[in-house]
Order: sequence, then C-alpha cells, then structure tokens
Amino acid sequence: MSKLPTNSSKLDKWQLVIVLTLSLGAALICVGTPGIGFDEAATWWAARLEWPDLVRLLGNQDRNFGPYYAVMHIWMEVSDSLWWLRLPSAVGGALAVTATAGLARQMFGARTAWIAALLLVSAYSWVRFSQEVRPYSWSLAIATFATWAFITLAERRSRRLIAIYLILMVLLPITHLFAAMAAGVQLVYALVTRKRELALLAVGGALPSLVAAVLVIGQIKQVSWLSVVTPLEALRELVGQSKAIWYVPIALAACVGLAAYRWLQRGRSTGPAEVALFISWWAGPPFLLWIASVTVTPVYSARYVFWTLPAMILPAALLISRMLDLPKLRIPVLLTVACLMVLALPGQVSARAPNGHVWAPQVLTSVIIDQSRPGDALVDPGFLALTVKYHLNDHHLPEPLVERTAQLEGKFVDQQVPLEQQAERLKNYERLWVLDEIISERPLPVGFCRRDSWESDFAIARLTLAGRCD
Repeated sequence: MSKLPTNSSKLDKWQLVIVLTLSLGAALICVGTPGIGFDEAATWWAARLEWPDLVRLLGNQDRNFGPYYAVMHIWMEVSDSLWWLRLPSAVGGALAVTATAGLARQMFGARTAWIAALLLVSAYSWVRFSQEVRPYSWSLAIATFATWAFITLAERRSRRLIAIYLILMVLLPITHLFAAMAAGVQLVYALVTRKRELALLAVGGALPSLVAAVLVIGQIKQVSWLSVVTPLEALRELVGQSKAIWYVPIALAACVGLAAYRWLQRGRSTGPAEVALFISWWAGPPFLLWIASVTVTPVYSARYVFWTLPAMILPAALLISRMLDLPKLRIPVLLTVACLMVLALPGQVSARAPNGHVWAPQVLTSVIIDQSRPGDALVDPGFLALTVKYHLNDHHLPEPLVERTAQLEGKFVDQQVPLEQQAERLKNYERLWVLDEIISERPLPVGFCRRDSWESDFAIARLTLAGRCD
C-alpha cells in the first residue's frame, strides 16, 4: 500500500464549512426533545424575568451569567420552546467543532482536522452541552478560537488578528469565568517559545477575566451544591462527563501522542511549546480548580472545564493521523476508530433521550395536568420547582406555602412559610401535589397523608398526591 495522499482535495478546501454544517446538523438532532434540565430551567426562569427583577437576581447570584441571561431574555421574545432555547447552544457546539478542526488543520494538516472533528462530535459531553440551555458550548468554542488565534500570532503578526484575539478574550469570561484560565494556558505557550510580545499579549488577554472575577468574587461561595472531592472523585467525574467508553481510549491515545510528539511532528522546533500547551490546557484547569476546592471553597465541577476537551483530542487525532501513514497499521487503526464510534453511539442516543438532561420532569408534570382538579395546591420547595413549572406552562396551581416568591427575593427558589404556619395556609385545601427530592425524605404537611406517588428517572424526584388524613 502506498502512503495516503496528503495534497488538499476539494473537500479539504471547504473543510471548515463542511465541518460547521455537519456538526450543526448533529447538534440539532432531537434538540427539542422534552425534558428540561435543572440548569436549563434556571436559565429559562432568569431570562423570562423583567429587567428590574433580573438585575435583582444578579445582585444576589449568577452575576457572571448576566450578559448570557440578557441575550436569552431577548431571544425568548420569539419563543420559549425547548428547541428554540437550545438553538444558541447548538450553534456554539458547531462552532467549537469548527474551531477545533481549524486549530488541528493549522498545526497538523487537513487529515488530522477531520479526525479531530469526528472525535469531538462523538463525545457524549459535546452532545449534552450543545443541547443544554447554558453557555458551556460557547466557552468551548470561544476558548478554542482564542487559542487558535494566539497560536497563529506566534507565526505571524497581524493587528487584525490581535484585535480578534482580544475580543474573544473579552467574551470568554461571559460564557464561564473559569474558562478564562485559557489565558494562562496561552501564557505557558508564549513563555516556552520565549516570545516576550506574545507573553504580554496573553497577560492582556487575561485582564477582562480579572475584572470579571472582581465583580463576581463575592458570589463564588454561593455554589452550595458543590462539595470538596478527592482526586479520584474529581477524575471520575471528569471521565464520566464524556463517558468512560469514549474518554479512556482518547486519553490514552493523547498520552501516547504527547510522548511521541517529537517523532509525530518530525522534530518541529515548536514541538516543546505545543506539548506544554496541550498539557497545561488539558490538566492545568481541573487541577487548579481542585486545589482551590480543597484550600479555599468548593468550585470543582467537570462541566467547568469542558472547554479543555480539545487539548486531549488534538494529540490523539495527530497520533491516529500519523499511524494511517503506516501501511501495516492503517486497517487496524481504521477499525479501532470505527469501533470507538459504535461504542459511543449509546451515549449519543442517551444524551438526546427524554431523560437526557438528568431526569424527565415532563413525566411528573403530565401526571399533575391529567389528574389535578379545582381546589388542588402545589407544594414544591427547592430547585426542582423550576423544571416542573416550565412543563406546567399555563396549567396553574396555587402555592399556599410560598411566603415570598423567588422573583421578589432575587433568587431561584421561593421562600417558604415557617413550619408553624403551614396548617393555617393549607386549611382550605383537601389535596396537595408535593414535589420533593427523594433523598430529602421531608415529611408531608401535618394533617395530610399519601394517596399516591410517582418517582422520576434516576431516583431524583418524587411526586406525591396527598389528601386529608382520615
């Protein structure tokens, strides 16, 4: 067998357009599947607030998401259907694949770019965040575009490209504050290449994120659902976010690719800097967040470092591409990649399923809509309420235990009346629909007994129909 052709074909000429089109098509498959997730419901609720109420909310929490909520507020003027809400994230996911392919093309060639795009699109985490009403897919896209621009600036100076880079770095902390660590990754690359002007540019790129950090620093400890994790737990969460069946083979290929980088890149002079770039991009942010969680306050979550995925994919794609040049390995490598794509399919399907966003609140909501009757009331303390309220839509039930609404509180959760006032608030109701987390085991209001109950997927939520005790 002869070596695979390396000359640009017509497909290669239009490569990034093709990648963008196909990845957007993949991101849109089942994008409107019912089942809003917790974070999605938070976005929907915040974005539907009137401007003064949104400002009040941002004064208490989620200040770094303020611009995103503002954009979604305008976006929802058209519709608040799930497919419409998720469309911006799908576009962000497609742009992220395009940026990854573009960076791979510049560093390693067109063939590696095709492979990198394929690997990213096959990741469960890519599908999940490309179909979630949060800005994580945009943090991946902007961080990768910014790094692509920065790498290009190492090869040729351009005022236009410097402006593009700085604009991207201004936008990056808006998508997620921790994605701003990309500036540190770029600084590492500049220092290894010993290019002083490039290092100063990286420092300049970090300034918008430092300003954003100052603005939100008082809200960091409000991420109450996070806890300190061990290194093994942190690693397990990181691997699980993309599914181990996909992540482990890609990670192993990336490690081999980095170890053999000098040979794979034919001894290029920028090799050490590129290895430093990938290692700091891949391992640096999760490690720093874990250190901060242990020493300061819990801030580690695998989704916060979703934007680091290209750092693992690119050296893995390079290894696969170079192995295809070896006639004896070509067939085994192609079969291995094909098997990986097949093994990743169940994750692709599950991410697009009705319970693909952690649980399926629409199932419990349909029970309420079908079986509720005039005079019923809803009791839904906690964050679960937002997901159910989205699917209840115009089916309104009174909530007698709410003392002060989340909208007035500037929070995501309603303030409930004290326990001693519940009986007075419920005296005119015979039936209650009580929504709660299964793990909480919170008792029913005094004087009410269970008549029936339903549990959500993954044992997350329980809906109980309660009536007056005999």
